[in-house]
Amino acid sequence: MDIKLRPFKDIDFEYKQIHEWCSNKSVYEWFEQRVLSLDEIKRKYKNKINKQDLYIIQYNNKDIGLVQIYKYDKESYEYDLYIGVEEYLSKGIGTNIVNLVNDKIFNEYKAKSIILRPFKRNKRAVNCYLKAGFKIIDEYDGTDTLGNPETYLVMKKTN
Repeated sequence: MDIKLRPFKDIDFEYKQIHEWCSNKSVYEWFEQRVLSLDEIKRKYKNKINKQDLYIIQYNNKDIGLVQIYKYDKESYEYDLYIGVEEYLSKGIGTNIVNLVNDKIFNEYKAKSIILRPFKRNKRAVNCYLKAGFKIIDEYDGTDTLGNPETYLVMKKTN
């Protein structure tokens, strides 16, 4: 399995693939809870590009998803990721991507821990994170981006 992370570039906005990925129910259900327009996608990621590190996930040299890495606190980082090409879901690729991102954060960012906060009902993500060595340390009630009630898990992995 050849999985790489390449830095996000401005040209990625022009390919419209992020918009295509975010239009897949397997992505928007967990991130925005609705399909965003291309302009909304551009605004969202242009705002993030200076505040966090964005990477395109490549599998066998094909762009298949996105990772956003950001500081959680003084010694910890957090990230969001998705595989936007449905044919690559439920094939074990996600666990390999998570392990690659974890290694990057621990080795390059020198983090002491990584915190993730998936929806509790997102069984695919939760199981992937558990396989990658994360532990559930807490849960809390909040809302999704549309204001609907949602229970979040707090998962942690230490270096």
